[in-house]
Amino acid sequence: MFWRIAVMRLGFSIGAATALLAGCGAPLPASLPQDMISRIAAATVHRDRTPSWMAPRVKAQHLLYVTNAGTGSVSVYSYPAGKPSGKLTGFIKPMGDCVDQAGHVWIVDWDALSIVEFAHGGTKRLATLKNTQARNLLGCSVDPTTGDLAVTEVGPASGGAIWIYANAKGTPKKYAPGFLTAPYFVAYDGAGNLFADGLDNTNAFAFGELPSGSSSFKSITLNQNVTFPGGIQWDGTNVAIGDQFYQNHHQSAIYQVTVSGSTGSIVGTTPLNSTCDVLQFGLSGSSVIAPDDCLNNAGFYGYPAGGTPTNTLIGFQYPVGAVVSTAPHH
Repeated sequence: MFWRIAVMRLGFSIGAATALLAGCGAPLPASLPQDMISRIAAATVHRDRTPSWMAPRVKAQHLLYVTNAGTGSVSVYSYPAGKPSGKLTGFIKPMGDCVDQAGHVWIVDWDALSIVEFAHGGTKRLATLKNTQARNLLGCSVDPTTGDLAVTEVGPASGGAIWIYANAKGTPKKYAPGFLTAPYFVAYDGAGNLFADGLDNTNAFAFGELPSGSSSFKSITLNQNVTFPGGIQWDGTNVAIGDQFYQNHHQSAIYQVTVSGSTGSIVGTTPLNSTCDVLQFGLSGSSVIAPDDCLNNAGFYGYPAGGTPTNTLIGFQYPVGAVVSTAPHH
C-alpha cells in the first residue's frame, strides 16, 4: 500500500516525499493549515539560477506554463505538443499561475509575497505586485470582464484572505470570508463572478462566491463531499473544482459544479487516473493538464472524461500550477 503525508495535501512533501504517513482514509489533522505552512516554509529549495530563456518563434505558439516550487522556476512547453520551449527563473517558491485576456501569465510566488506578470512567450518581468500584508500566497485568477486580479493567501493559523487588485494594479482590497479560513484557489467565470475554495475553521472543505459587483463573499454548500480542496477553473459551463484526495484515495479528481444561489450541485466527475496529488490543474478546451507534486510529472487528460493520461511530461520538482496561454491573434 502506498503511504504518504496526508497533512501535505496542499503541496510538496518535504525530503522523502513518501516516507511519513497517515493511512488511506485517515482523518485530516486539526493542525493542518499551520502544519502545512511550517513544512512548506522548511522545505529545501534547490533554486535554478540559470537565466530565463525562450525558444525562437515561441510567441506564435500556444504555451503551457508549469510552476516548479522546488527549483524556483517555471517550465514552458509548446501546447499541445508538450515540447520544452522555455524557462522562467528568479522565483523563490512559485505556486499558482493564471492568464489574462491578453495572454499574459501571472506567477504567484509563495515566499516572495509577490505576483509577477510576463507577456506570452516573454522572459521580461512586466510587473511585480508585492503584498507585504499577506503571508503564503498560493493561487490567482484574472477577471475577463474587468482585468481585476484575485490572489489567495493561505495565511497563518489565524486565517488567510483573498486579495483583489483592481485592473491588476495598485493596492489590493482584502476579503476575509468567515467561512473560508484558509483560501486555496480562486477562479472567475465569464461574467466576472469569483469562486474560491479552501478550508473552514474545522479544516473541512469550504466553497464560496463573490458575485460580480458584490462587496462580500457568500458560502455555497455542495450536495456531495469534497475531501480536500484543489484548483478551481471555469470550464465555460460549470465551475471545475479539484479534489486532491478523491474519495480518500491517493488519486485526484475534478468535479463539474453548477451553482444556484447558495447551493452547488456536482453534475460530473473527471477522474485523474495515475495521479497522487494534483493541486492547480489547467484547462484548455477539451483537455486538462494535471501537475502532480507527489510524482513530479504533469499528465494530459481528456476533459471532462478524464481516465488515463494521453501524455505525461516529466522532470519537474514539486510542480504546483499549470496554465495555458494561447498565441495572440494578429
